[in-house]
Amino acid sequence: MTEAELARLYEFIEGGYRTPSTFGRLRKGVSKKVRSLLATPVEGAAVDRSKAVDPLTAVYRAEPVDTLVPVSVCRNVTLFGFGPGSFDAWQETARQLASEPDTPAGETVLARFAATFQPGTAAEVLFSSPRADVPESSPLWRIDTADVRFFWPWSPEVRPWPANVPTDLRLPSHGPLGERVLELEVWRLKRLVASVKENGYRPLERDAIRGTLLMLGDKLRFIIRAGFHRVAVLAALGHDEVPVRLASGAQRLMSVDQLGTWPLVREGVFSPELADLLVDRLFAEDGSVMAERLGLGAGKDGA
Repeated sequence: MTEAELARLYEFIEGGYRTPSTFGRLRKGVSKKVRSLLATPVEGAAVDRSKAVDPLTAVYRAEPVDTLVPVSVCRNVTLFGFGPGSFDAWQETARQLASEPDTPAGETVLARFAATFQPGTAAEVLFSSPRADVPESSPLWRIDTADVRFFWPWSPEVRPWPANVPTDLRLPSHGPLGERVLELEVWRLKRLVASVKENGYRPLERDAIRGTLLMLGDKLRFIIRAGFHRVAVLAALGHDEVPVRLASGAQRLMSVDQLGTWPLVREGVFSPELADLLVDRLFAEDGSVMAERLGLGAGKDGA
């Protein structure tokens, strides 16, 4: 695909799988995102470490504030993590592209991952040992990953992919990936890598990495809601911390003692025991074991 075709595809997906009108482009700012990938982006401000409050203080600020979290506590899905020794296919592909920018999409770690890891049910995408962990009676075995987006026990609902979204253009956290989506994801990572290497990470306010904190004992996880690709790139380029903003319009801090109130636990999609086990695994696993199981290897550059 040409640069122009990739840009149009990116705009189509970022615009909610609709071809935006001129007014829609202006209202949603999608075209600005496209331009930021095609050229040198307008620089925002780097986070001032001396002014960044700690994450638990940020939870209770009325206004949005910047905070810093270690890349090792960031999670986009249950089974994979970021940082040295951890494995995430997008992170490893960004690392690969940082050293070999012209790597064809089909030869990336992401391509191998998408061809190897193709869970068919929610049980298989949420748990590394689903047959041992998830009872046969669980609804998670009856939820097809091709039909729904990734979800957590605390998600408001299990969201299906809209009917207007072509099957080959869906963006799951696993394989299979459509050929055009794979090429688009590699194109996107390549440009983010080049931008961060050249300019550092200086996000505009609208581009802040956003998410929610989850606490287990005295340990934290930052659950990403927006900015997953940026976390992957920053981790790949050796950043120890990422600047984030806690999600607005959503609970900023969750803990296991709230488990009984989580929507999908109350609806019976997760039993309390499975939700509790998922949280335990979220803190115990970082993708390295899954990577070895898939023959990919944690922390490798695609070799």
